[in-house]
Amino acid sequence: MQISQLDPKQAEKFSSTHAIHYKLSDGRQMVLLSGIVSVDLKSPGWANENTSPGWFIQNLSLNISLPADMLQDGQSFRLVESVPFLSINAMAGFSNVGWAVNSFELTMQDSAINSIQLKTELGVLNSGETLNRLGYHISLIGELVN
Repeated sequence: MQISQLDPKQAEKFSSTHAIHYKLSDGRQMVLLSGIVSVDLKSPGWANENTSPGWFIQNLSLNISLPADMLQDGQSFRLVESVPFLSINAMAGFSNVGWAVNSFELTMQDSAINSIQLKTELGVLNSGETLNRLGYHISLIGELVN
């Protein structure tokens, strides 16, 4: 599954978004991004009560916009260091409860023009659980390149 803040059809899935950036004394940029994204991951048990027990695992790729005023024409952002964090913000279920953010990481690219990519593995129990929203907070240090 992929959700992109840059896609006008998916942009409404992002809410409470915040972004700041500032120049460090060594010329690099510090960027802080946070927000909530609606994922609506439903386990197979949501529609079928006879689904076998266990976890339904789904990989998710989030494309999150960099601050629009940070990059000038022709510039891109080269990521040097990052600290991502992803948490569960809303969930629902029937009986046996279980939701998970199993892992998350930023995809290191040579340079990003207007977004960064956060990859994660999510899980919900097959018994009918739904993972509705995730919260993210990402700290970046990088360089502006031409």
